[in-house]
Amino acid sequence: MAQRHVAAFLSGLLGVLLCVPLPAQTGKHPNYDDDVKPIFARYCFGCHNASEMRSGLNLEAYSGVLKGGGSGDAVIPGRAASSLLYKAVAREEGAPQMPLGNPKIPDAAITTIREWIASGVLETATSQPKGPVAPSLDFKPTALNKPAGAPAMPQSLPPFAMDEPSRAHPVTAMAASPWAPLLAVAGHERIYLYNLNQRGPDGELSFPEGIPYALRFSRDGATLLAAGGRGVESGKVVLYDVRSGKRLGVFGNERDVVLAADLSADGQLVALGGPAKIVKVFSVADGKELYQIKKHTDWITAIEFSPDGTRLATGDRSGGIFLWEAASGGSAGNLADHKDSITSLSWRGDSQLLASGSEDGQIIVWNVADGFPVATIAKAHTPKPGPQVYGTPPGGVLSLQFTSDGRIISVGRDSTIRIWSADGKPQGASPAAGALLTKVATSPDGKLAIAGDYQGRLLVCTGTATLTCSQPAPPSTRLQVGGIIIRPSQ
Repeated sequence: MAQRHVAAFLSGLLGVLLCVPLPAQTGKHPNYDDDVKPIFARYCFGCHNASEMRSGLNLEAYSGVLKGGGSGDAVIPGRAASSLLYKAVAREEGAPQMPLGNPKIPDAAITTIREWIASGVLETATSQPKGPVAPSLDFKPTALNKPAGAPAMPQSLPPFAMDEPSRAHPVTAMAASPWAPLLAVAGHERIYLYNLNQRGPDGELSFPEGIPYALRFSRDGATLLAAGGRGVESGKVVLYDVRSGKRLGVFGNERDVVLAADLSADGQLVALGGPAKIVKVFSVADGKELYQIKKHTDWITAIEFSPDGTRLATGDRSGGIFLWEAASGGSAGNLADHKDSITSLSWRGDSQLLASGSEDGQIIVWNVADGFPVATIAKAHTPKPGPQVYGTPPGGVLSLQFTSDGRIISVGRDSTIRIWSADGKPQGASPAAGALLTKVATSPDGKLAIAGDYQGRLLVCTGTATLTCSQPAPPSTRLQVGGIIIRPSQ
């Protein structure tokens, strides 16, 4: 019986982090006269000046930068990743490698150019940004989708009789309730529930379909969605009633695992996707498939409905992101700046901003009204080189989420929890964890950051300006350390 205790997983797996906030930022955006022109003068004026103008491009004057050259526009205000000038100095594949015949310019200079373009190619410190007008970054939590009564918590879950696996399962999916102190964590053929207030287990749910790769609470917190399956065999989506643990419905009959899924804000639609490259949307009421989306050319890796219920965002393994009308599946836009697999999508509570994380190392915050980035964090999670490692290890964002107060929390290949403002400024970071952090979630009040790692452990941080962590009492049945399970003698 001890093996069947959820405490054997969650209480014993809880680790510790100390999160130290980064210094406050000034909020100043780069401008051409003070920040960018000196970079051009040092590295670019030899070929791109008023007299030379190779490729028809003059970087010596602000007007020349805006005019562009023989290859078209050099910069697209607000869209650094699509600007030829940035792609050339960053030496992206397929772009001219500039400066021609000379070493790549320093990363700090490339970052300045990128931020200058992303913030609207300001000419001077007092200039107004060009390009689309971004929505306000000021955000206050709303009561949208808040339940009328007490938030749903487990009350009478069905008995769970499956033995624990001999080794802990990597955290392949994790979700926190938007209104209650409840965390759901994926396990092998099960879902662990954890009470964030009591720092202890709150039951388990059976998922005989296989391994959950996506967990989502409904916007009111009363329903839990679990999606996954068995590789190259089957995939399904299951809905559970949070209070009773009752299975409310099963959707999809895929021939491979479901990698991404979500439940619409009104609880009427389920969307799923995976290796089949097709997004399928079902009616919760009768289980019928309503429509399919076949726009993606690679595996579907991320799906999320907007909080207001009007939009559906989908991402794929090639870096494509598309917006759709939730009710009909009609096209509502294409967000095309990522260069690698989309690992995570998250809407801000007002449905005006969408954050995306990718294996290309970028976090992009999108204005969904016009499809332009509000902020781009170019190297959000770049690991430090280890001993006897040459070059910079590839970075990547593995999971992110908007908090209830409008910030962004993320984890990536640097094994670090990071917190950002909506305009991309760093707000805090943790020391690197001992294992790869795979998923991240936040409590309803935004004061608790939870990450799951590849060894099946949880890391929990609390606090406001300075985040600190606590460790609950170890379980009486067993303790996991570094993936090795130690059981008491029989």
